[in-house]
Amino acid sequence: MLYSFLRRLFLLLIILVILSAVSYTIFMRDPINQVFAEPYFYSGYFTYVDSLLKGDLGITYNGGDSLLMLILTVLPPTLELCFAAMIVAFLFGVPFGLLGAFFNKNIFGKAINAVSSLGLSVPVFWIAPILLYVAAIQHWQISAVGQINLLYEIKPITGFATIDVWFVDEPYRTKVIQNVFQHLILPTLVLAITPTMEITKLIQQRTEYILAQNYVKLSITRGWPIWRILTKYVLRNSLPLVIPQIPRLITFVLAQGMLIEGVFGWPGIGRWLIDAVSQQDYNSISAGVIVIGLFIIVINALTEILTFILDPFNKKGWYAR
Repeated sequence: MLYSFLRRLFLLLIILVILSAVSYTIFMRDPINQVFAEPYFYSGYFTYVDSLLKGDLGITYNGGDSLLMLILTVLPPTLELCFAAMIVAFLFGVPFGLLGAFFNKNIFGKAINAVSSLGLSVPVFWIAPILLYVAAIQHWQISAVGQINLLYEIKPITGFATIDVWFVDEPYRTKVIQNVFQHLILPTLVLAITPTMEITKLIQQRTEYILAQNYVKLSITRGWPIWRILTKYVLRNSLPLVIPQIPRLITFVLAQGMLIEGVFGWPGIGRWLIDAVSQQDYNSISAGVIVIGLFIIVINALTEILTFILDPFNKKGWYAR
């Protein structure tokens, strides 16, 4: 187990070195930064890494603001959107997958399978403006742009509007809470389409495999109710297989969220990075690459820990290695 842990730690260090090298290469695209690397290109790399380890991401040349403070402002809205989409995906994907497996012989199960395949092929950057247009012409309350109405003010505590709104001490707090969730619903639903369909297919395929096993067929012939088979066999053997897919799904949702933030006027890191690219602010781009890379690494590490705890076969694999 110690050898496996050291091997994973070594791989993590390699990934961090590659990530810092990519960020440093982007950083050096700015002619102003090249003076710090004279006479060789790699001369300033160790100074750059030392600054990163100290939490100093530098400043943006478009305004001179601290990049660390800017990222702490724009990152929470993006994470809020991604986590909300993943929650919705699990809430709908798991039941749809189970229903599709239990009723795979009739039209209901085939419809779920067809819709899940269609949802995986629909690009969100195409469907986002269409849904926003439909919601606007139908005068739905969720056809809102931005994170909150500019008439309201939420004091930033955690950076997540859905959490900070509960600390608003105003007579109209209920209206502010309603407004925050109205702005969150539509982009969340758009982002949740792909992971929902992905989870639906994973759960459906795994459930169909489990239902085809002899021990499940024997339980059915004994007259076990569906809910007992569901809790004893299906969920216990299906959900642990979804957990290793979480980093990939979150990474995919994060990338899609960065694409549609401009459509919904969402003040997230994706919209901020696109503005930085258009302004050729290489300091901001390099800092954004570092932060997004670290976020994905943390999510992957947490998922491996959770898989290690829940999956006994994974534990055996660690010791066997």
